[in-house]
Amino acid sequence: MDDASGSPSTARAAGAETSRGRGGLLDRWFRPVQVPEEAAGTLADLAARGSLVFVTRAAGLLNFLYLAWLLRRWNLPPLRAALGLRGPLPWLLRIRSSRASVEAALRGRQSTLVFLENGADPFPWLLDVQRRHAGAVFLVPALLLWSRRAKRLEGSFWDILYGSAERPSRFATLAAFVLNYKRALLRLGAPLDLSALIAERGGEPDALLGRKVRGALHHHLARQTRAVVGPALKSPRRMRDKILRDRSLRATMARVAQEAGRPAASVEAEAEKDLAEIASRYSPAFIELLRPILSRIFARLYDRVEVDAAGLARVKRAAAESPIVLCPSHKSHVDYLMLSWLFYVNGITPPHIAAGINLSFWPFGAIARRGGAFFIRRSMKGDRIYTATLRAYVKQLLRDGFPQEFYLEGGRSRTGKLLFPKTGLFSMEVDAWVEGAAQDVLFVPVAVDYERLMEGGSYARELAGGEKQKESLRGLLGTWKVLRRRYGRVYVRFSAPVSLRALAQERLGARAGALAPDEEGAAPASAAARSALPSTTGDKRELVQALANRVAFGIAQAITLTPVGLAATALLSHRRRGLSARELAARVDLLRAVAAQDGAPFAPDLQGAPSDPCRPGPMADALVRLSRERLVEVHEAAGEVIYRVVEEKRPVLDFYRNNVIHRYVSLALAAAAVRALGGDEAGQVRERARFLSRLLKLEFMYQSGLSFDEAFEASVDRLSRLGAVAAEGGRIAPGRDAAVLEFLSEMIRPYLEAYRVAGEAVLAAFSGPGRSAPGEGAPVALDRRALVREAMERGRAGFLSGHVALREALSKATLENAVEWLTQRGALAEAENGRLALDPQWREVELPSLLHEIGRHLGG
Repeated sequence: MDDASGSPSTARAAGAETSRGRGGLLDRWFRPVQVPEEAAGTLADLAARGSLVFVTRAAGLLNFLYLAWLLRRWNLPPLRAALGLRGPLPWLLRIRSSRASVEAALRGRQSTLVFLENGADPFPWLLDVQRRHAGAVFLVPALLLWSRRAKRLEGSFWDILYGSAERPSRFATLAAFVLNYKRALLRLGAPLDLSALIAERGGEPDALLGRKVRGALHHHLARQTRAVVGPALKSPRRMRDKILRDRSLRATMARVAQEAGRPAASVEAEAEKDLAEIASRYSPAFIELLRPILSRIFARLYDRVEVDAAGLARVKRAAAESPIVLCPSHKSHVDYLMLSWLFYVNGITPPHIAAGINLSFWPFGAIARRGGAFFIRRSMKGDRIYTATLRAYVKQLLRDGFPQEFYLEGGRSRTGKLLFPKTGLFSMEVDAWVEGAAQDVLFVPVAVDYERLMEGGSYARELAGGEKQKESLRGLLGTWKVLRRRYGRVYVRFSAPVSLRALAQERLGARAGALAPDEEGAAPASAAARSALPSTTGDKRELVQALANRVAFGIAQAITLTPVGLAATALLSHRRRGLSARELAARVDLLRAVAAQDGAPFAPDLQGAPSDPCRPGPMADALVRLSRERLVEVHEAAGEVIYRVVEEKRPVLDFYRNNVIHRYVSLALAAAAVRALGGDEAGQVRERARFLSRLLKLEFMYQSGLSFDEAFEASVDRLSRLGAVAAEGGRIAPGRDAAVLEFLSEMIRPYLEAYRVAGEAVLAAFSGPGRSAPGEGAPVALDRRALVREAMERGRAGFLSGHVALREALSKATLENAVEWLTQRGALAEAENGRLALDPQWREVELPSLLHEIGRHLGG
């Protein structure tokens, strides 16, 4: 399973295989140490340009032996001296430790080792050596961790024996090595070129410059240590007291007590109760206990876990620079388990995870809290104490430097599409940053994709109108059935972190310094004072939305295109019974070419593989798997292989198409506009595409920072190169390749059919019995859920009668979006008790007109 995780295997003693034939006494103990994949190449490059001086925090013979072993295996300049390494064992091993031996090694272009915390400061002397030395001297921070034991603010009896986590005793180091050598790790920091430093700041005395070098190295190694083992742990009581003393929370409690006439003690007790409901009970020891269990579970469930190694390395660097917030896509309950496990086995502190309060049931809630989960209510509207307490908790996590994780979609995506971001937690993180909890916050977009989804069957039932099953102990006990199946591969990819500080500067410029948090945070107490900052409130809202959009776009860019996703897109985007292998291969070729031009990530086994499902390769394997799962039927007729989607299983396959459809939406909108008009003036085609774009704005996220006109022009240009359209003389018409135009246009058909069904259901619901026009007996207002149920039922009737062509159009989630779209457009207005009423103008004119326009794309 280490190989399946990607990073643990590639990072283990990278480069050690260069000396596969050279055995050694220490190989057994040192070979398992996890080393960054790029380390060997980086050190080789430095060694070619100068001399290497490794810098570790504390003196230790074990560190010297490991580095010496590693350099020997990589055929790099050997480690010849360690300044200040004392004791009988180094003496017996004849390890040179004097300044003269270190200087001689440097002149001979050999490697040496110095320590930050071992007697006299070596850096002024090293600067002096560099001034007298012709070649460059590179200081390389090296963090060797034989134990993941986190520092605790409250001391204990064991500290006497083991020392602290930062300064373990020799006994603790030896014990940690023996017990944990298979999970030990090495981190190398950015090298410091002393020759370049002297050239830049040579006028400063060596004593002063040496102190600066020492401070920079110490700070860097401390951050690296914290990124691996985590910040210092507080006891639950100390954490509680710290949060309840938060200035913003205290201000909110005082306001609520004053406005409601409640005793201050009563309000504080409410906040303490809310905090107990929210807070995690994070335990690194518990996570270490779970690690091998999760490793076995994932090995049992999945063929491989493919990890974006470069992206993960980037996250490691980010975690050592600033607090990070992971923002993954959310398609399965496996997501948070996978990421926490992946972080831990790759030497990164697992995140504190924002989870829905529905998951706090016994015993899962208690287990999850120890794994870092903190629980949030689905709705906190109007509860100022709860909101302020949650804000204070998030702020304290950020101030302490704990990695965090939350799902911008709020809940799991049942459709496979990336849902529109909810901004509540983004707003809280921005508030915490504004209040100075951290100098910067790095948001990491993460895409977690599955070849086969564990919850696929339950999602299909929910989208068909079934009720979501509440999480419970009974459901947890039923997971044993899941463990008997295999689910193919999992793909985890990381986009570049989004810097909150940089984004604020980019969007707001100098106004970023005037941002103020929301009222539940530290906003001015009086309404008059708050009204004096109207632009600040708007700026903060703009920043939060821009941050959410930027992260969402990052997730979309990181989503892996899998063979199953490509096959599902090719098979579902048409109305005929089946698709020949030849046609399917042509469609997959098109999808791959378009995505490759955008730099989309593909599943590794797709690289160079054939698109033809009749030739051995990942596409053939995907179709075999879909056939085995009875999602697709395979027929042979007239010498051709025909693939036919099982009608009742189309919604299941639709999940996998929705995983990748965002890559093709812009092309699909433009193609559908051209196809509906059959050729027209470019301006008319543009407006038709704009209509579709606005209609489906709740279904797809469009690229931020790109105007509609720019996106349309780019899409028409690409469609022209594909032969789908012909653009000349100010007109845009269907091109020579009608099949491509049809294929791309049909991608959005299920959504258009769903929106037509929803519109027809709304129109019928607010009309008299058995009539399509308003009359006596028409309801004044209806519950939103009742409207969706009406649309589902009407859609089923339409499907049976042929009015609706595609079963996947009867998606509860899409119909809910359609009702929400009508609400946002003013067609449906909030009435009493949260019910919805249809606007007369929409009922008589605008809604029938909308249905007519949608019908133009559906052929009637």
